[in-house]
Amino acid sequence: MPGAGLAEIYFIVAMMILILVICAVSVYFFFKTYKKEMREKAEREQKKAKETNA
Repeated sequence: MPGAGLAEIYFIVAMMILILVICAVSVYFFFKTYKKEMREKAEREQKKAKETNA
């Protein structure tokens, strides 16, 4: 079948791009969640410090 090799290369490239997009989205949501949790942790520590000092 003519062009089968080229079609296979296109398929591999498309899958690599899809994997990179999925990884980028995963990393974005990971850092978004991480920052949110660190912000909440800091708020809890501040609240605890205020209760201890009061």
